[in-house]
Amino acid sequence: MSELPTLHLSRIAKSFGSGPVLQDVNLSLQSGERRGLIGPNGAGKTTLINIITGGLAPDSGDVFFQGQRITGLSPYRRNRIGIGRSFQILSLFGEMTVRENLRNALLRHRGLHVLPWRAAARLAPIEDEVAQAAELVGLGDVLKARVDTLPYGMQRRLDIALVLAQEPALVVLDEPAAGLSGAETRDLIDLLQTRLGDRTLLLVEHDMDVVYSLSDRITVLDYGRVLAEGSPAEISANSDVRRVYLGEDAA
Repeated sequence: MSELPTLHLSRIAKSFGSGPVLQDVNLSLQSGERRGLIGPNGAGKTTLINIITGGLAPDSGDVFFQGQRITGLSPYRRNRIGIGRSFQILSLFGEMTVRENLRNALLRHRGLHVLPWRAAARLAPIEDEVAQAAELVGLGDVLKARVDTLPYGMQRRLDIALVLAQEPALVVLDEPAAGLSGAETRDLIDLLQTRLGDRTLLLVEHDMDVVYSLSDRITVLDYGRVLAEGSPAEISANSDVRRVYLGEDAA
């Protein structure tokens, strides 16, 4: 008996006032798979990951996670069962420290509310996890620093740490390389290659060096439909993909 996919989308469709954004999208990610999701602006990528993570409901179709139908679950419930997401626009608390951002994320993920007079006992295990999460992404030396004083590349690392600290089975990253320099992008690739472990990854990204470096397979959306799917080599050689997205000289 074959293993159930970590994520399975069945005939997802979504329309807004201007017309259809997603049309009959099917997608399956096996456990441990790293999948890139690419396409021109307006292809439906962000809408699709919003449907996966619960920010939007599809007009039709279903979302399955580890064999469970989750189409009607809230973003919070999806996060609790193992779907972690980062956003293209950082959602960090700039006036708080790295430690406080990580602590709050872990408490929120577990639905914990710590009363002041019980804080020391309740927070001790969390603080150990906070330190481990920071070390994991190379931020162990800046736990006490305010986030808004950190370079942008470090803020991106913290954003990824907030996701990984929740130990999700599925990591959804929305343009994690946006705004990074070339050196910061290479650091990001190294970080994700070494720290994702056996987690399943769905990566939305325009930087094709990042996509090719991190993806086992790539799905291409165009006008809300799946145009192509395959290995990085297959996608880079696909004439339809070159025509609508990569450019004719990409291969």
